[in-house]
Amino acid sequence: MNSDTLRSLELTPRVRALHQQILTTKPAVCSERAVLITRYLKRRKVRRQPVVLQRAGGLAHVLRDKQVRIHPSELLVGAITAHRVGGGIVPELHGVAMLEDLVHFRSRETNPLALSGADRRRLLGVLPYWLPRFLALKAFPARDALRFVTDQLNPSGWLINETGGISHFVPDYGALVTLGTEGLRERAEARRVDASPDSDEARFCEAVGVVCQGLEDFAEGYAREAERRAGEEREPIRRAELEQIAVVCRRVPRQPATTLHEALQAIVFVQIALNLESLDNSVSPGRLDRVLEPFLQADLTAGRLDLDGAFELLGCFALKLCEIVPVFSRRLTRFHGGMFNGQVVVVGGVDEDGEDCTGEVSHLFVELMDRLRTRQPNYHARLHAGSPPAFRQRVAEVLAAGAASPALYNDEVIVPMLQARGMEVGDARDYATVGCVEPTSAGRSFLSTDAALFNLARCLELALNQGRPFGSKKQVGASTPSVSSCGNLDEVIGLLEQQVRFNVERLLADLQAIEQANARLHPTPLTSMLVEGCLDSARDASAGGARYNGSGIQGVGVVEVGDSLAALDAVVFRDGAATLEEVVEACRSDFVGAEALRARLLRAPRFGNDDPVADRLVGRVMSLFADVLEAHTNTRGGDYAAGFYSVTAHHAFGEVVGALPSGRRAGEAFSSGLSPALGAERAGPTASLGSQTRLPLDRARNGVNYNLKLAPWVVAGDDGATRLRALVDGGFAAGCMQLQVNVLDPGILEEARDNPGKHPGLLVRVSGYSAYFDDLSPEMKQEIIDRTCFEAAGGEAPVS
Repeated sequence: MNSDTLRSLELTPRVRALHQQILTTKPAVCSERAVLITRYLKRRKVRRQPVVLQRAGGLAHVLRDKQVRIHPSELLVGAITAHRVGGGIVPELHGVAMLEDLVHFRSRETNPLALSGADRRRLLGVLPYWLPRFLALKAFPARDALRFVTDQLNPSGWLINETGGISHFVPDYGALVTLGTEGLRERAEARRVDASPDSDEARFCEAVGVVCQGLEDFAEGYAREAERRAGEEREPIRRAELEQIAVVCRRVPRQPATTLHEALQAIVFVQIALNLESLDNSVSPGRLDRVLEPFLQADLTAGRLDLDGAFELLGCFALKLCEIVPVFSRRLTRFHGGMFNGQVVVVGGVDEDGEDCTGEVSHLFVELMDRLRTRQPNYHARLHAGSPPAFRQRVAEVLAAGAASPALYNDEVIVPMLQARGMEVGDARDYATVGCVEPTSAGRSFLSTDAALFNLARCLELALNQGRPFGSKKQVGASTPSVSSCGNLDEVIGLLEQQVRFNVERLLADLQAIEQANARLHPTPLTSMLVEGCLDSARDASAGGARYNGSGIQGVGVVEVGDSLAALDAVVFRDGAATLEEVVEACRSDFVGAEALRARLLRAPRFGNDDPVADRLVGRVMSLFADVLEAHTNTRGGDYAAGFYSVTAHHAFGEVVGALPSGRRAGEAFSSGLSPALGAERAGPTASLGSQTRLPLDRARNGVNYNLKLAPWVVAGDDGATRLRALVDGGFAAGCMQLQVNVLDPGILEEARDNPGKHPGLLVRVSGYSAYFDDLSPEMKQEIIDRTCFEAAGGEAPVS
């Protein structure tokens, strides 16, 4: 594709207008799904059905009966809520947290959501029904359920996200657009013939047919509405558009798509339906450049569409994803801030044979990242040694211009890692990322990539204090010996391992109860229809029907633990400047009266400076956590995989952990994922990248996030993007797995912090995802400002 042609593409007035509508609309809480699903599931006839048919029928009922809305000038239609931008309540999963928040949604400081009086009354009418019935309560015996819910409302050791379902996955949209629901229903019917009439397999196949019919009815409702509006429309061009929308909606998703418009519309309908099926977000469209490329080429060849028209359709698609926002409680927002909803679209990379498959749609999406800087989709770009130079350069230019997207992923590291996890080489090469950073084989995996977040730094605190938090007599960890028994660093790490093992086993006991409850009480037949293996096995994804199964658990605070071990190694065991007991006592007092010791600890080697000792110790903690997890198997027959990204849990978990030997004070945030601690990077970006390459990234099978923040003037000028590309290429050649770049002016960030609303479209990379700066908590805003901002591309000293 000619680069001049690409650069000449502009957002159309339609796309600009739709973007402005979405950007200026306050997200709202919608009661529609909660009311419809409750009415349906309360029917006596429905309650006598097998659960999988209840769930399928409930989703089909919501799709048929929800309000049909076509917004002015839309080309792609479908609304997840009755609001322009919004999210719904899933009462069977949200549970008690939503009652607590009904009075706070509009007034809360972070991520306020509009909630009309009518919606509040409707929710108050249905939520009480679910209080004794929501999944988290029904997963445990009564006493254990109360303990679990109480712990999870204020988590300190871990947060189990699977209580909201397990829909973190990449649907097989290739199968959707090539087979349609008719083809998928035929596959289910063929499998049903081979099953016993009253078997679980037969019921699963019947449920797939029910959700297919629900999708077709959903599309038909939009076809009728488009026809109605066309009959009232006086403007000829818009009337023709509405007539075409009706034609498209009558065809897809029922039949295979034949055009780019049809393929995108089919995906929009199913993306909405998947977000209505379960509470958990991050239904990630995946490698859409591969899915859509044949349709673009067919349209161009037939003269049905030109590049300008294709660019407009892709812009409309991106904005459709922006209409969906998560409805998190105040408590959960601390862990998943910034209106996080990780609908990942991946471009670039290799195909199943290892050949580069960057196409014209890949380039169009990169241009869209530059022109239309939206919170969703969460764009990722796969790079490898054979990526076209023009593609790599354009990605660097877009990032240098401050787009915040795409985040970058290294095929040379990730593909072998997935093979080591048990994937066939072709399936590993066809990976896509989910949510924040998690790699999966696209359309074949149900890896529950955000199953839980685990507070690793708390385990270090417990290890240093015999299983108790500093300042508490309550035993919450394993009863381990006093640190006075430790004569070297390995013995300290031995105490840490005992605490990690003890707490992981407690986490997994709770998590496996939730896994089993999801399979028993909340099967997801639509999700399962779009995951390879489920139709063949006639088994729901929640029960292990997918080709690849697993669960991802994030180790939060890993860098703080590694830095603390490096400080102990230097100050206690190498220099003898303090005893281990003195350091622990200083941590107990939050360094009050021990300021000189804290200063010495802060001068010790820190991760992010290409220091082999600090880097090795962070890597050792990563391997320790991965080893403990990989010794267990989940209830779907898959592995537990370690990830090292944190969303915003590094703030929430940091609040409940005391001071650490790294010099970090009590209550301070940890670093984000595998990013160095704030202020720790002293040797420039190349040294920071060097630390990444020393880590055992093959053990981070659920992904990592690493933040690199550059001042705009570092990548300005004719050769600025080339400098950035060289930095990325060097890091990836040396073994970096993932990199997300923020090119931000510190002055603009401070202005946006002090004057909310002045920069409404200011987009920043947080922890594997993008968010509007205004949507972040005050603490996260300050973190983005405080992250080390490199003012030179080489090894010069940074400005913090």
